[in-house]
Amino acid sequence: MNLEVAILGAPALAVSPIEMSPATIAAKENALASSALIGKVTNRAQNDSAVEAMRQLKGISNAVERRRKQITEPFVEFQRAIKRTSDEFREDLDREAGRLELLIKDFVLVERRRIEAEQEAQRRELERIERERQEELKRIADEQARVEREAHEAQEAAQHAAQEAASAQQREAAQVALAAAEKQRLAAEATAQQAAQQSQTINDAADHKAYIESKPVEITRATGQITRKVWKISRIEDFPLLKARPDLVRKIEWDRMAITEALNAGQKLPGVTAEEDIKIGTRGRGGKLIDV
Repeated sequence: MNLEVAILGAPALAVSPIEMSPATIAAKENALASSALIGKVTNRAQNDSAVEAMRQLKGISNAVERRRKQITEPFVEFQRAIKRTSDEFREDLDREAGRLELLIKDFVLVERRRIEAEQEAQRRELERIERERQEELKRIADEQARVEREAHEAQEAAQHAAQEAASAQQREAAQVALAAAEKQRLAAEATAQQAAQQSQTINDAADHKAYIESKPVEITRATGQITRKVWKISRIEDFPLLKARPDLVRKIEWDRMAITEALNAGQKLPGVTAEEDIKIGTRGRGGKLIDV
């Protein structure tokens, strides 16, 4: 939106070259010439001459300054009148804009609390998923170890029985037992493969769930709205901060820009009391917003 603003009664001023009058120029030259004749002051007469010459110099200088003020005073008053008119006109606009900024700031703070709550809920959900995943993996590993242990014990028992068989019938029974143990071992391997597949399935599900739950939460903003974190520094205790962070001091003044950067970085500054605040602004959609 282009808006042309006009302040009535403020014509463009054409400034003519400024010159001193011939009489003023002559008075200056005479005063300087008289002053130049005084090279030293060693007696009363020379002192009187020097005082008179200085009076002439200062008198002309003061007269020029008084005249400057007389000439420029109407322009200064005109400038004051323009500022008063501008300030009075903007008062309602700025007051209403400030009221809306407070409303928007309240909404932004509510939004930030909502986002923090959702992010905390995400964090807890991810912790629960990871905890359940680890418990299930442990259960599968324990079951796999148990099956493998039982298969191994059965195989050893069958081999021992085969070695101790005294007759063909006993050897045949031992061979049957050995075959059964081998079958049990193969079943244990199948169980182990199945457990590995289950573990991978659990991992894939957990990763997918974590991806869904960890998507960034967007804050609600209007088109063109600018929201940024600022710090309202309400108090600075000089000596504690100077002792702790001399790099934040410029001469005898505190470097508020550097202090703000340190606060944004999460640093604790001794002697500084500040609270987080929200500053609301707007950005134009293209082109100049206002021509003055």
